[in-house]
Amino acid sequence: MKDIRSVLKDLVAIRSVSPSIRPEFSPDGEADVCAYLSALFKQPGLDCELREVLPGRPNLFAHLDFGKPQTVVLSAHTDTVPAEDWEGDPFDPIERDGTIFGRGSCDTKASLAVFAHSFLEAARRGDCAFNLTFAAVCDEEAGFAGSQAAATHLKADLVIAGEPTHLHILTRHKGVMRFVLGAKGKSCHSATPELGVNAIYPLATAITALQEQAERWSSEERAGLGTRTLSVNMIEGGQAANVIPASASAHVDVRSLPGDTQEALLDELRSHLPSDVEIHAPYLAGPALETPEDLPLVRRLIDASTLPSISANYATDAAVYSAAGLPSVVFGPGDIALAHTDRESVPLAQVETASAILQRFFDLD
Repeated sequence: MKDIRSVLKDLVAIRSVSPSIRPEFSPDGEADVCAYLSALFKQPGLDCELREVLPGRPNLFAHLDFGKPQTVVLSAHTDTVPAEDWEGDPFDPIERDGTIFGRGSCDTKASLAVFAHSFLEAARRGDCAFNLTFAAVCDEEAGFAGSQAAATHLKADLVIAGEPTHLHILTRHKGVMRFVLGAKGKSCHSATPELGVNAIYPLATAITALQEQAERWSSEERAGLGTRTLSVNMIEGGQAANVIPASASAHVDVRSLPGDTQEALLDELRSHLPSDVEIHAPYLAGPALETPEDLPLVRRLIDASTLPSISANYATDAAVYSAAGLPSVVFGPGDIALAHTDRESVPLAQVETASAILQRFFDLD
């Protein structure tokens, strides 16, 4: 069986940048990750299943049926964010001082490597406390399409979604919603602005209203998760300095709490906006996660980690699985603060420890 360090470096070397983020990137990267994992699993004679989710972008599944009453899913995503600010080649994994550097090293090629290694170890030993399913899913970084598709057919008593958690078990995190705020006007020459309608002005009023809503939310703290947050992160409008703009838009990011619904949040925001500004349907929506720690399998995994459970502000595939009725947590090696940065890396010691934690959880040690 190929060692986990080599698998990790091989996976980092595959350029699987999400084309949902940058359309110029080929969708073949996620497919190449699945092809690599499929070849890895076929060496001991395991069958894999590919299911296309988006054009050229599949999910990969493998199953081990040990005849046990419970099933655990190990799921991690195959896509990465771009690495335009990286010095050198971000997909040439560098090992230095016991750490692997490269885009995707902790988010989440390390989890893929750990989950694949643990799955193969269970297959080699021929037994486990549970039936196991391995799931490598696409599009987590942009739209959760992979986990949404997987959740429609997976059966599980627990899903472990791989993300860098410093080896803690993450049981609660915020949700995410992104949408475009749009305003329409009428263009004309800027020398005669009274003949047109400047779309930027109502948009500016709406942005101020959203800022005030964000301040109201900042006083509604939820224990362990903080508050809802709202931020306006991109503004577009106008075509020239001497033309009254006929349209203007802004991209808005909302981080929600367990129990929030997309409809209720949007209704609340609309109630504070001018009538000539429209909230377009969200182009990204992921629910919050809140998994009870007293569930037996969750407790078993926390005990195997020997670390306290944690919560987080970011969203993951785990919440998609949970919303589909599959109890889910997040776990993996690495530091989320390094993900999406030009310093992304993962300590090999954490990779090895993550594998050992899963072996204890599987009752294979």
